[in-house]
Amino acid sequence: MPLSINNDSALNALATKQDVTANNIANSESKQFKKSTVILEEGATGTVSSRTQRVNTPGVMINQPDGSLEELSNVDLGQELADMIPTQNGYEANLKALQTNQEMEDIVLDLIG
Repeated sequence: MPLSINNDSALNALATKQDVTANNIANSESKQFKKSTVILEEGATGTVSSRTQRVNTPGVMINQPDGSLEELSNVDLGQELADMIPTQNGYEANLKALQTNQEMEDIVLDLIG
């Protein structure tokens, strides 16, 4: 995979992934809420794009006092929180690569000028 330093597409894609995870967590107690997931895809030039899709697996069913069943959210908080860790690490690594690239450009300009 080629390294694309001057492109912030990975930061945008990872931010989208983190936003969707945060939305899932925020709505985990909402009845019949269906979580979403983000799929990261590499482009031909090394860019990263994100695609959000809904996960339609059923949520937990609980019995109501009147005998009816009610579906809860299909969000697994443990899984959502665990998924945030590599997303955050990826974001931080991409940000550090951009910062390092800027520092190297500044040094080269200082040497030339």
